[in-house]
Amino acid sequence: MNGKERMDISVVMPTFNRRKMVTHAIERLMAQDYPPSRYEVVVIVDGSTDGTTEALQALQPTRHLRIIEQENRGPAAARNTGYRAADAETILFLDDDMLAEPGLIAAHVATHRQHRHGVAIGAIFLSADSPPSLATECFKREIGALHLQREQRQDDAWPIKECIFSNTSLPRELLDAVGGFNEGFRMREDLELGLRLFSAGAQMHYVDKAIAYQQYEKTSAALIRDAEAFAQADALLARLHPEAARMGLLEWPLPPLRWKQMLYKITAISPTISDLLLVPLCTLGEVFFTHPRLRNCGVFALQMRRKIRWHRQIVKLSKATSPITI
Repeated sequence: MNGKERMDISVVMPTFNRRKMVTHAIERLMAQDYPPSRYEVVVIVDGSTDGTTEALQALQPTRHLRIIEQENRGPAAARNTGYRAADAETILFLDDDMLAEPGLIAAHVATHRQHRHGVAIGAIFLSADSPPSLATECFKREIGALHLQREQRQDDAWPIKECIFSNTSLPRELLDAVGGFNEGFRMREDLELGLRLFSAGAQMHYVDKAIAYQQYEKTSAALIRDAEAFAQADALLARLHPEAARMGLLEWPLPPLRWKQMLYKITAISPTISDLLLVPLCTLGEVFFTHPRLRNCGVFALQMRRKIRWHRQIVKLSKATSPITI
């Protein structure tokens, strides 16, 4: 900062073709209960073609906002670009669909003053304006439930498999020490970095007062596509970090009952078979979303479809290359 005192924290936010969401997220960041001169927001526009840069420039924020444009290289590369350009020694990563509560930045800063070399993980919940769907229900029962449980058991060690750098802060020197995000990943980059941080002895601290609400607009179809993309990332992760597979970080657990295990394996052989069984349940769950039992059936069917697509993709990758130990 040309001889000036450094800021307390830099918020790094990558974005790609989500102009409306990211502008809303930035507006919320401009309303923090923290001195405006003590933090900055660095937005990395990762090859967006929807006018994101112009929309952000039109905000005319009172806080420090920097916009960095680059060709599309994925979230890992965008985060690396952002934190390396940031001013502060403490880096906070937020996603472009997250609405920060007014005390979020203050809570992260306070944690680092107490734990100078730790990693601070904030709470993530579903935004109230997210459209009701099976996909949002999955979010509530998976990520949302994790954070609700964490509020009740804050002293428990943070599980490695839940390393998600979507509302997470850490010292720049710690990021530099492990080499930042691995830009070979477009998914699972969080878990891959988390494995290296844990190996380096980093301590994770849950910050329940650092709350962000995720604007969740994914569909069931998008979640199924994500499952296949996660499988590709998991295959790479298993090769780079064999210990992750041995620790059970990459494996979808099979149901405990034998007949359910057999059903899962049969349906994984052919997506057509699984779709015949599960798509009608998903449809019923979406159409009659307000009916608790049908909604529950729909969520179960969607979760099974994701597991099956993940497993099938892993099998295909294993046949095409060297075996993957998962």
